[in-house]
Amino acid sequence: MTKLIYLSDTYLANLNTKFKHELIDDIGIALLIDQTIFYPQGGGQPSDVGYIKSENTTFKVTSVRLNELGLVLHYGEYIEGEFTEGEQVNLSIDFDKRILNARVHSAGHLLDCAVSSLKLAHLKPTKGFHFPEGPYVEYAGILENKNDWIDTIQEKINDLVKENIQISNYSLSFDEAAQKNIWAPPGKSARVVDFEGFEGCGCGGTHVMSSSEIGVVNIRKIKVKKGVTRIAYSIK
Repeated sequence: MTKLIYLSDTYLANLNTKFKHELIDDIGIALLIDQTIFYPQGGGQPSDVGYIKSENTTFKVTSVRLNELGLVLHYGEYIEGEFTEGEQVNLSIDFDKRILNARVHSAGHLLDCAVSSLKLAHLKPTKGFHFPEGPYVEYAGILENKNDWIDTIQEKINDLVKENIQISNYSLSFDEAAQKNIWAPPGKSARVVDFEGFEGCGCGGTHVMSSSEIGVVNIRKIKVKKGVTRIAYSIK
């Protein structure tokens, strides 16, 4: 199992650790590392990209995945050399992309906060797409007169950004998570992301430290179809 350093520090861009071994699967060459700062794609958020280097070897990381065994697979290509088992390596992520992805992800959660503040209790969040290209949050339930709500939600999310709401995370045991209807892997803990003053939710993604760091959030459009309401947004 890979130790997931990114869960505790969004802002850590470099890490020295040990190379374990590589494998080749249908996707390509994957490196296994003792611990990682690379976020693996999942939860509607894209993976980090960057480099793994030693004195004589450089590997460009273009995609990252987390498998069912808890191993993080760093996919990409060797630029020069090859690693040996147990070798000390340096991990470096593209920090600008990391922070952009974290801001987009946090904006999706802040949108949930805005919706709950407006007493739209019949809308239940079910899915989030937090890629910088076309992010949105989907809700089970129908928002009547959807276009009339765009300005209202926009005003509320503007206020929440200005309030500089603190964002934190904590862990719940499997039993504690079950009591709160938060999913956790069988027998393992759940990570909860908490926007101060709002109910926390289970999330394994990266986030900024406060709502003001998200920047400007624009509510682009609201779409309602087959009992699902999709609220699309962007940031700048």
